[in-house]
Amino acid sequence: MSAAVLVVDDEALIRQSVQTLLSGEGFDVTAAGSGAEAWTRFQEARPDVVLLDLVLGDADGLDILKRMKQEAPDTKVILISAHGSIESAVAAMKLGGYDFIKKPFELEEIVAAVRNAIRTSRLEHRVAYLSAQERRKSGGTFVYAAPRMERLLTQVEMIAKSPVALVLVTGESGTGKQAIARMLHEGSTRSGGPFVELNCSAIPENLVESELFGHERGAFSDARERKLGLVEIADGGTLFLDEIGDLSGGAQAKLLTFLEQRTFRRVGATAVRRVDARIVAATNRDLPAAVAARTFREDLYYRINAITVHLPPLRERAPDIAVLAEHFLAEAAREFGRRFQGIAPETVGLLGRYQWPGNVRELRAVISRAVLLHDDEQLRPAHLPSELVAAALAAPAISATALNGASAIPTLEQVELSHIRRVLDVCGGNRTLAAQHLGITRQTLSKRVGGD
Repeated sequence: MSAAVLVVDDEALIRQSVQTLLSGEGFDVTAAGSGAEAWTRFQEARPDVVLLDLVLGDADGLDILKRMKQEAPDTKVILISAHGSIESAVAAMKLGGYDFIKKPFELEEIVAAVRNAIRTSRLEHRVAYLSAQERRKSGGTFVYAAPRMERLLTQVEMIAKSPVALVLVTGESGTGKQAIARMLHEGSTRSGGPFVELNCSAIPENLVESELFGHERGAFSDARERKLGLVEIADGGTLFLDEIGDLSGGAQAKLLTFLEQRTFRRVGATAVRRVDARIVAATNRDLPAAVAARTFREDLYYRINAITVHLPPLRERAPDIAVLAEHFLAEAAREFGRRFQGIAPETVGLLGRYQWPGNVRELRAVISRAVLLHDDEQLRPAHLPSELVAAALAAPAISATALNGASAIPTLEQVELSHIRRVLDVCGGNRTLAAQHLGITRQTLSKRVGGD
């Protein structure tokens, strides 16, 4: 991403040489030849990094440094002076200076110092963002058994490895859209970058622009400090826009402009910035219907709809229910210190007949509640909410389509083998542990899946 740099030096030749050098390196560079001009340019450009000569004709560089750090504490200021001394460097560092370079210098030294300052600044912002987020337990793990899910996740892996910059994930609430977004990130060349998430439905309309693009100090009444937006923090990684269908019309327009140009301005700033991040958008809404109702922009819809991953509801992938329930049971038993080792067959039948309007999220909640309130060897019908049992008993039998997403019902051997493979995945490939969990011998497991 391009970063804004302000060069302050009263020697025209040095100032112009550094400006030309840094511009050639892709930075957005502004220059000033005096203290008064430096402050004006600083307020206009709101730079990420300042290269500041300590000795100016009309001002003391340390005074300017102090003023800049009071105005924008996160700006990195690199001091430059031909009159370098230990005392000057110490004084600059105490006032918040980032680095100190003595004249004469090599031009490569300037480039390295600026790059290090920008890298440090972005790392600080990312650490602050990530430490403020609650890590969800689901992470990027996707537990499944249904053949249609295996096909879907193969597609996700292919998309993740591709250079596609925009992906839309659709599906009912609770189907696992966040887990898919994480898979798209972790399976990509951007996996070393940040995964940044914004729930569009949870942000007040008047704060969406600030959350996405950031703001400068004083941009509005509560803007006491500069804040980097999530778009900027996600540079080099993935930005996950959950529930994009809930964005207001004004926010949709600003997002569309960013997606088309990949540039933005912080609120209250004039400098244009560029980022390189994959955008994964998700929604549980019917966006074509929203476009027809004029509540979602048609141009934005077509922009984000180039590559779509649709997650079917849990009721349409019945083989996943038992596997997920076993996974959540083991997870909750460890967390709450319970004895549960498996699920009674009659309980599996009830879970399979229930329609799961809340999808995977509801299933996790039901299992966690049962484990928290009871302690037994097996999960039994009596441990389930009575309303769930009543609804399951009244539900129709499982359809062929629900079993595997196709017209043919899988054989018992196919379902069994799929389940064994998923348990192996959960156990990290440990066949002894998987066999214990399945209640069979290791030799039997090896015969079913092959190998030693």
